[in-house]
Amino acid sequence: MGYELVDVSTPEDWAAYHDIRRRELFEARGRFGIYNPNYPDEHTPDKHHYLLKHDGKPVGTTRLDVRGDGSAVFRLVAITATEQGKGHGRVLSELVEGRARGFGAHTLLVNAARTALGYYEKTGWQVHEWDASELVDMAAECVQMRKLL
Repeated sequence: MGYELVDVSTPEDWAAYHDIRRRELFEARGRFGIYNPNYPDEHTPDKHHYLLKHDGKPVGTTRLDVRGDGSAVFRLVAITATEQGKGHGRVLSELVEGRARGFGAHTLLVNAARTALGYYEKTGWQVHEWDASELVDMAAECVQMRKLL
């Protein structure tokens, strides 16, 4: 079966998408009871929600925000704890890069968690401040990076 990058659309995929994000990006970091699956910013036309499946099983998520300047933002990247370190993040990144190119993006941007800097650097990302106003709330400790496609 292999890998499949799914555009989140079915109720089952939305449930898996939100479950992974809630567990890995919020609860695993001690932030309980604050994840909001209905956050208004989630559902604007420039936001593209993806679920990575491996052999039919949901293992990761991200959201790609396409901007009008030839860039896209790789947001809220998460791989389930039991599947981390198995190469799923690299596959997710490669597949989403293809989607970004399809939208006409030539540059990817990310607010990287400090614990993920090594991963991003190994996969071709460079530290690059692109919008300091984004570094608030849960992104306050992040490092801004870019990758040219």
